[in-house]
Amino acid sequence: MTLRHVVTWKLSGESREARDAQAAEIIAALTPLAGTVPSVRSISAHRNELFDGDNWDVTLVADFDDADGLAAYVVHPEHVAAGAVIKRHAVGRVATDFTV
Repeated sequence: MTLRHVVTWKLSGESREARDAQAAEIIAALTPLAGTVPSVRSISAHRNELFDGDNWDVTLVADFDDADGLAAYVVHPEHVAAGAVIKRHAVGRVATDFTV
């Protein structure tokens, strides 16, 4: 069993360029978590490419063995630090978790 955690953020930048810079900072904070948070099985973060302004800006896809693995990730200091980066730029967040 794999638990997939998907999160998408709307960013505060007023221009495409500003949101691109914010997205790059968020992606740089999230991507290394696969190597530093033991419960992360895989992680990827991506900048939206189409329909700028209509679609949300950045999406994270992370896989864990189970809900306990996700819970450990949430409180891990490296994830908390990445969350601080996200909170500086995000004005909206949606998430879903499901088994694949």
